[in-house]
Formats: sequence, C-alpha cells, structure tokens
Amino acid sequence: MLRIFLSGLSVGAADIVPGISGGTVAFIIGIYEELLQSIASINGHALGLLLRGRIHAFFGAIRWKFLCLFTLGVACSFVTLAKSFQYCLNHETYRTFLYSAFMGLVVGSVLFCARLLPSFTYKTCGFFIAGALSAYLLSGTDLHPKGDMAYSGGMFLDLWVIACGAMAISAMLLPGISGSYILNILGMYGPILGALVSWVDALKAGIFDFAAFRIVASMAVGIGLGALVFARLVRYTLATYRTATIATLVGFMVGALKSVWPFWSVAYDANKHTLQVIEPVLPEVATASFAVACAFFILGISAVFFVEYLASKKSCESTD
Repeated sequence: MLRIFLSGLSVGAADIVPGISGGTVAFIIGIYEELLQSIASINGHALGLLLRGRIHAFFGAIRWKFLCLFTLGVACSFVTLAKSFQYCLNHETYRTFLYSAFMGLVVGSVLFCARLLPSFTYKTCGFFIAGALSAYLLSGTDLHPKGDMAYSGGMFLDLWVIACGAMAISAMLLPGISGSYILNILGMYGPILGALVSWVDALKAGIFDFAAFRIVASMAVGIGLGALVFARLVRYTLATYRTATIATLVGFMVGALKSVWPFWSVAYDANKHTLQVIEPVLPEVATASFAVACAFFILGISAVFFVEYLASKKSCESTD
C-alpha cells in the first residue's frame, strides 16, 4: 500500500510539470502496466454492476485499492507543489526561469519521441506537419476561457475544463507526452493551478471556495472520463497506427512550443495579485537573467534524457 501511494506521489510530481511525462515515471518505477490494467478494470461489466446497485460486486470487479491509493498519492503531490508553481507564475523573473525549464523539458521530449519513429517518409512527414499546424493554430486562439474567466461561472466553462482534463490524462498515460503541457497549450494550466491553490488555501482558513472547487471538480471528472474513454482510444491508435500516432504527437509538441516561450512583456495587477502576460518578446542576451534562463533550459533537456535513460535501463533489465 505504501509503495502504491509513493508511486502516486512520484507520478503526480511529474504530471504537474509541463514536459515530463507521468507515464514515463510510472514505467520507471515499475507500475505502468499495473496502472493501465487497473484503469481497464473499470469496464462495461463493472459499471453495469454499479448501475444495478451491486456495490460489493462492483468493488470486487475493479482494482479499487490500487486506484484509490495511487490517486491519493497524485492528489497529495498536486496540493503540495501547486502553490510553489503558482508563486513562480506570478513572479516576473521566476516565471521566465520556470518556463525556460518547461521549454527545455518539451524540447527534450520532442527529441526523444522523434527517435521512436522508424523512418521519415512522406507519409510520416505529412502526419508530423498536420500535428504541428493543428497545435500552432490551437495554441494561438482565444476560444478557451483564461485567467479570471476560470472563476466567472457558466456551463461552458465546466464542460471545457472537463474536456481539458480528459485530454490531459490521455496524454499523461503515454510515456514521453506530458499532460500538463497539453493544459498549457489549451491555456488552462495557470487557471487550474490557481483554482487548486485557492481551494486548498480556503480550506485551511475554514472556508469552502465553491467557485474554485467547481474548477477542481470539473478537472477531476474530466480526468476520470479521459482515463476510461480517451486513454483506451489512444492506446488503440498506438497499437494499430503507431508510427502515424507518434509522428502526429511529435508535430503537436513542436507546433505548440510557442506556448512555453519564456520571454514575455508583463504587467502586474496589484488588486488581484497576479501577473498578466501581454505579448512575447525577444530577450536581452547580454544579461545575467538570460544566462540563468539558458541554464534552466539545458537543465530541462537534461532531465528528460536522464528520465528516459532510466526508463530504457529499466526496460533492458525487464527484458533480461
């Protein structure tokens, strides 16, 4: 039980960072297949038992102990790390360093995933370009709610957050693809992180923040639905159309790189205590801040290759 909980902590810590795949970490620590099997245990038969009121039989049909302990570990990681990330996102200098590391993580993931492609044929390049264009256009739109809209109410917001949660968990279950990066592309990384921090801080003060809770709850519902539905679809496409799927995902990550560009002009809203990004800018290279940002970028790339090295080593040991 402790092993499963600690595994959840490790995967949760990876999932909150755009660029590091929770699926990769799950593979390294040896629970990836167990995690997929546990999620797959919640199938049509099990749900049928639940709908018929056969609660005991339902829990007997699913791997509820593993799922509960693992989810608890992930949730504890989110709650523990969310405030630190939120602080960095609202600090002009730390935000640049944080996103420099994020960009390094994403570039490292792109390089790693590209190596999984057996060859670069015209067909492969076509899927890559389609993924890159889709991500570039998606990350450049304002069709999704951002900032304070995350607390303003409306059914559309709840449905959008649920959809974001579903897409994020589907990515998280793929080694090499980061769920938090998907949220960042969709413009919901900051708002969801902020909602989690606000809800936890309010609970500590003895207050229940319904607006923030609705965002957190919608995200949780999306994660649950995504794990049950979209994760199966992604696994199917990987098994049936592996090369095309990987090429599309690599293109998706490349096309959305602008969503983790570290250097932006900003304005601080003193009333709301938040940092508002305005537009991307070119950095001043002859500064200490730029040198530190480059160091974080290199650290991000190195972290991905170190994690993937551990995963490869684990795979070799399993094969032997």
